[in-house]
Amino acid sequence: MNPRALQAWSRSFLSDQDPQIRDTLLGDSRVATYPAGAVICRANDDYRVALIHSGRVRAAITSWDGREVTTRYMTVGQITAVPAMLTHGAPASLHAVTACEVSVLNPDTFRRLMLRHPELSYRVAVYLAESTYETVAYYEDNLFGSVQQRVSRHLLEMATPTARGLLVQTDQTELANAIGSVREVVARALKKLTDTGAIRRSRRQIWIEDPARLRSLASSPLGGWTRDSDPS
Repeated sequence: MNPRALQAWSRSFLSDQDPQIRDTLLGDSRVATYPAGAVICRANDDYRVALIHSGRVRAAITSWDGREVTTRYMTVGQITAVPAMLTHGAPASLHAVTACEVSVLNPDTFRRLMLRHPELSYRVAVYLAESTYETVAYYEDNLFGSVQQRVSRHLLEMATPTARGLLVQTDQTELANAIGSVREVVARALKKLTDTGAIRRSRRQIWIEDPARLRSLASSPLGGWTRDSDPS
């Protein structure tokens, strides 16, 4: 059995389940890799129930006019598309923020195990309840948070540790799509973050120079900015 899959399982919400459940699910899975920027699956019927071994995955919904909003980020040990597995489809698509390796689980096997093991069904129910609260909090930020807050938070969530520091590989258009805004507004927010020294920008790369400062901007009521201090 893939050792990276076993390690990821040990960090998942199913880690306390019977090892036989783990062995059955992983034994009926396949390992897949996706480069950064790849679409892992599109909305509705084309879903992937996947245990993430490495990398970061973004879930997003798309409006009728093509605008996209991120609903959550997932990383090592998390399992994608659990609600979609139970409803045979969901409106969210999955995207590889960084290069990813996953175990794609068989949804039919997962559903059969839930019918046979009440403790597994209960654990999934608890996970879905917790995910609901997380989603509500996430939407609360997107609805009521300033653009500065949303940009700061998304940069922190998208960052990948490297030998040179925290790196976000994206551009203004992708970032605008992720927070449900437009490129021009995001460009102004990034300029402010650059001016504070929180980030440093180069072509399709954003280096987080001061994570503590960025976290402060992400959580402060006005993203660290007041009407008086805003030069624009």
